[in-house]
Amino acid sequence: MARTRRADRVVGGRGTLMARCLAASLPVASACSGRGACARCMVTVLEGATCLSAPRLRERRALARNLAEPDQRLSCQCRVADPGGSILVTTGYW
Repeated sequence: MARTRRADRVVGGRGTLMARCLAASLPVASACSGRGACARCMVTVLEGATCLSAPRLRERRALARNLAEPDQRLSCQCRVADPGGSILVTTGYW
């Protein structure tokens, strides 16, 4: 049985959560070039969710379609609302 490895990082700054993860060398998958359609960029927010923008309609629909947990967000659609805040995320990429 294969073990799933997680990649956790604290990210912050301006832009989408995907951009901040990639800037922190945290791998994020994507098949739709950040359009919010594929949901491969879904991340789990472990800490700092209050520093993020509220989910918009496109993100809410994709999360519902993919049976996301309440602490999961699409990193391409989610923006860092408080650039001074620290957000701990895991991608589950591995």
